[in-house]
Amino acid sequence: MRKFVRKLRIVGGLVAESASFAFFSIRSDKLRTFLSLFGVTVGIFSIVAVFCAVDSLKTNIMEGVSSFGSEVVYVDRFPMTQPEDGTQLQWWDYLRRPEITEEEFVYVSRNASLAGSVVYMVMGSGNVSCGRRSYGDAYLLITTDGLEDVMGIGIEEGRGFSALEAGGGTNVAVIGHTVALHLFGSEYPVGRKIKVRGRSTTVIGVLAAQGESMAAMVDADNAVIMPLQYGKTVLESAWSPGMMMAVPGEGVRRQEFLDELRMLMRSCRGLAPSEEDNFAINEMTFLLEMLDDVFAGISRAGWIIGAFSLLIGGFGIANIMFVSVQERMSQIGIQKALGAKRYVILTQFMVEASFLSLAGGLVGILLVFLLSMPVNAVAGYFTIHISVSNVFSGMLIAVVLGILSGLIPAWKAASLDPVQAINA
Repeated sequence: MRKFVRKLRIVGGLVAESASFAFFSIRSDKLRTFLSLFGVTVGIFSIVAVFCAVDSLKTNIMEGVSSFGSEVVYVDRFPMTQPEDGTQLQWWDYLRRPEITEEEFVYVSRNASLAGSVVYMVMGSGNVSCGRRSYGDAYLLITTDGLEDVMGIGIEEGRGFSALEAGGGTNVAVIGHTVALHLFGSEYPVGRKIKVRGRSTTVIGVLAAQGESMAAMVDADNAVIMPLQYGKTVLESAWSPGMMMAVPGEGVRRQEFLDELRMLMRSCRGLAPSEEDNFAINEMTFLLEMLDDVFAGISRAGWIIGAFSLLIGGFGIANIMFVSVQERMSQIGIQKALGAKRYVILTQFMVEASFLSLAGGLVGILLVFLLSMPVNAVAGYFTIHISVSNVFSGMLIAVVLGILSGLIPAWKAASLDPVQAINA
């Protein structure tokens, strides 16, 4: 135990002494130190900034996916990714596919035993007004009841519309948070009359604020949701083809749910076993899969830029250490004459190089922090997350760079002859 404590004290003394020498090197020639460590700072900044940007993109996309229902499955004409069987179709091939219809929705919703909820939705756009206040280009969503449950969107005020209102063509609407602010300000909106594309509509609910998202299929804050039958009369012919959305029931295996959904769509359309699907079942997780290659490319670019900067910084640190060995030649000779072993001298200079590199790395990490503040303030929906793991990775890279850069100067110092070193 005593030997262990003694060795620990020796190591602690070496680290403290090396840190003091590193601090002295920084203070003795500030310009030389700045130029030498600038490469390390730029390199660590580039690598950590790219790490944080990629992680932030993934986090923001995942938040968008989860906030709008990560379990939601979309049945549409167009696939969001290439089919798993490798089938290559042109966009006009998908355009020839039949649209998803109400009749198919009714068939699927009645027969889907594994689905928790199924809704049908058609999207359009148009002007919404209340008195003199107007909100242009709102997202007009006409849907069956239950959209809020499927998409995981809460109702802040009022209520959603019922199945009776959805099927009966009642002129009611649930509006998004931003739409409510533009039309009513601080006034209570529920029960008020608005005009959607010139048609008088009663507001029965306001959606909870969702915020902007990079992965949202629907901009809920700017949406006006209306019952399907009434919405058709409002949009007339100005709507896009419909789509079906479904979520699996509680405790249902996802693959079984997807298989049932596919089977029902094929059955409804009368497709023979040899015929290919003329519809697509899309999942929100496609975004991450699609962007994996993009993220990998960004990461590689960051590593390449950072590697060149770190290479320059490594030569700068090695230069500082060679100068340090030359300046402390007699001191090294005295240490060796008094019995200091080679590993002591070696450790002393390598730790000093690590401290120098770490100083440059910490400045680079600090720059990432400072840059993230205005970006987060301006970007709005995109937030840069600086994780502990990314900070630790940057510091670790800096320390390893310092060790590698200081290895040759440290070995030179440890190999000096005591007599020649003292007389130098």
